[in-house]
Amino acid sequence: MSLLKLEFFKCRRRKITLVCAAILAVELLWMGVFFARQDAEDMLQGWMLLLYNLATVDAIILPLSVATLASRNCELEHKGNTWKLLETMTSPGRLYAAKLGWGALVLAFLLVIRSGLFLAVGLALNFSGPIPWGRFALFTLISWAVSMMVYALQQGLSLWFANQAAALVCGISGSFLGILSMLFPPALIRFVPWGYYGLMALVNMDWNETTRVTRFFWYWPLPTDVALLLVWTAVFLVVGRTLFVKKEV
Repeated sequence: MSLLKLEFFKCRRRKITLVCAAILAVELLWMGVFFARQDAEDMLQGWMLLLYNLATVDAIILPLSVATLASRNCELEHKGNTWKLLETMTSPGRLYAAKLGWGALVLAFLLVIRSGLFLAVGLALNFSGPIPWGRFALFTLISWAVSMMVYALQQGLSLWFANQAAALVCGISGSFLGILSMLFPPALIRFVPWGYYGLMALVNMDWNETTRVTRFFWYWPLPTDVALLLVWTAVFLVVGRTLFVKKEV
């Protein structure tokens, strides 16, 4: 717990709040422009339309955002060359866990605030039907789980490479692959970690070519996809922690 507090204390001047605010601002602007272009008929499916497109926006924005947060948290020790000093006070495994806990809490706070903002957007736009509280809660949990899988990958890269360009390039590539993978068949998406933002979306779309009508419907992620998400997370955690623990400082 003391190490976790130290992580928050250390990051107090790393502009983490500004990074999170920028992420929220970009998503709000993106979705605001999208809804401004919809007609009244489309808005009848407002809540499903919101969650469907929010999953798409997550696939584009969150991979790079998660990479940025991980890099901001890990680069200070590289710049100050303080790894050896820190490891005289505690074990590398505990350092890794503290940084992972920091990332989990920051992402949880960010995504809960994000869900609250978009619930307010739905109310402001008078979406029809009751508020899908359970779906929003589940969507937030899924977004957090996928983001933690990506964070485990990014933290491992940020801890291993002193030059944070490597981790950020991975984040940029993840944003590109995240949205591109939504065009892949599901069997192929499962091999793209960043594609799980779209793969585990709670809303699917059906477009009728004859009538040219788009219909949205609720969808539950498959248990196999949940299991694969956990496998990806475990692999990134084990590999990242092992490399960090064995790294010469």
